[in-house]
Amino acid sequence: MAQKIHSSGFDSSIKGDEEKETKFINECKELFGINIDRSKMAVNKGKRTQSKLMLNNLWGRFSLRNFGLSQSFVTDDPAEFCEYKDDPSIDLSAVDELQPGVLLLRYVKKRDWIEEHDCSNVVVSLWTTSAARIHLLRAMQKVVRTSGCSLLYTDTDSLIFSHPEDVCPLQLGPHLGEFTDEYPAHAIIEFCCGGSKQYGLKLQRKDQPEAEPEYVLKVRGMTLNWDVIENQGLRYQTFKEKSAKIWKNW
Repeated sequence: MAQKIHSSGFDSSIKGDEEKETKFINECKELFGINIDRSKMAVNKGKRTQSKLMLNNLWGRFSLRNFGLSQSFVTDDPAEFCEYKDDPSIDLSAVDELQPGVLLLRYVKKRDWIEEHDCSNVVVSLWTTSAARIHLLRAMQKVVRTSGCSLLYTDTDSLIFSHPEDVCPLQLGPHLGEFTDEYPAHAIIEFCCGGSKQYGLKLQRKDQPEAEPEYVLKVRGMTLNWDVIENQGLRYQTFKEKSAKIWKNW
C-alpha cells in the first residue's frame, strides 16, 4: 500500500502545500499505520499499476477458490497410476500417454475432500466487498438526492455524475477510501456509455477553455492501439454514434 501511495504522488488538492502534505503523511501513519516517505512521493504509473496488482492479488487470496481446479501428475510407475485411478477423493478426468511408459494424469479433487487453503477466509472477503459496495451505495444516494445532480455511471469503486457548478454532493479527499477527482485539470463536457465498462469522455482543460477538447475512451477487453483506432475506426465519435443507436433501439 505504501508503494501505491508513493507512486500516486500527492493529491492535486494538497500538492505544493507543505503543511497539507505533512498533515497527509502524519494521517497515513495515525489512521492506517502506513509510513510515507516524502522524498518517494512522485507519480510513477508503472509502479502504481504494479502495486495495485499486488494488492488485488494478495487480498483476493482470502476468497481463493479451492474447488474445481484441475491438477496434473506425470508418472511412469504402474503402481502410482493405480493409486490415482482408485483414489476415492478425486475424479480422474484424462489419461494421456506422453511417450511409451509415461502417463499424464489430469484430475479434480472432489468437493467433499477439499481442504481450505491456509490463507482462505471467505468471511473477510465477503465483508470487504460488502463494505465497499455500501460505501459506493451511500455515495450514489447522495448524488441522486441532491437537487440538479444526475447519476450517469457506476463501477466497482467509482461513479460518474453531473452536478451544478459549485454544488458537488461528494466530499473529496486524498486518503484511502475517499473519493478523488480523476481529471482535476479538466471539465467533463460530454459523456457517452455503451454498457458496463464501456464509456467515453469529452474533456476540456479548465485553464485553456479555447483549446481543442481531449477524449478518453474505455472499452473492456480491448487495447485501443493504432490498429483499433485507424483500421477498425473505433474512436470517441464512432463509439458515441454506435452507443446512441443501440440505446435508441433498446
